[in-house]
Amino acid sequence: MIAARLPWYAPALALLLALSAPAVQADIDEIRLATVDWSPFYAEDEPDNGFITEIARVAFDRAGYATTVDFVPWARAVHDVEQGVRHILLGAYYTDERAERFIASDRMYTTQIGLVARADAGVREYDSLRDLTDYEIGYGRGWATSQEFDNADYLNRIPEDDNVLNVRKLYAERIDMVAMNFDRFLAIAAEEGHDPNRAVFVDPPLDENGLYLMASRAIPNGEQIIADFNRELAAMREDGTYDAILERFGLL
Repeated sequence: MIAARLPWYAPALALLLALSAPAVQADIDEIRLATVDWSPFYAEDEPDNGFITEIARVAFDRAGYATTVDFVPWARAVHDVEQGVRHILLGAYYTDERAERFIASDRMYTTQIGLVARADAGVREYDSLRDLTDYEIGYGRGWATSQEFDNADYLNRIPEDDNVLNVRKLYAERIDMVAMNFDRFLAIAAEEGHDPNRAVFVDPPLDENGLYLMASRAIPNGEQIIADFNRELAAMREDGTYDAILERFGLL
């Protein structure tokens, strides 16, 4: 039998098709998590890199995965995970838009955002934000607090570039309150050596957010990785490991 002759351009065409085809990725041997420094949740210089990092690390270890954590600017973390350069965003807020771009885990932790007042200001609660028009309230410039607070132009809101400065101003009695994440406030107060009993969390909180893992849709087994993580996170809550980590970090 005489073999059919291929056209002269066949080798070049085959090479072009090979180069243009998507690469088949192997299963991931080590999960690369990406996040930003945000104490006490996750930070390079925190013990065990923060309690959210420790919860993720323990859950993945129990599921049989090795992990590394890269601390980079948040925008870079989001970009790299979406592209599959890194595998998982650590500690992201959930949005419907993010759920389309990433594979979201079960909620790892719920954190509250609200008003922290000097204890001597005498404010423990409020019915409406309009009740607080007589107070000077610091907030982080560019940070989302809550839709209601962010649009409350009737309040005496004083912007600051850094919430560390807001906490210092609160204890120096230069402002009456600061609007910020409660856990972040406690971390800054401890770092600065301030007495937490000189401040109160005003009720009700302005908002609350859950922290999640967000896996890249560009990696081959992201759905399975998140399913394994969710299984071990639930087991940690059931057997007390989760609460033990929070207690070790002073959160219970």
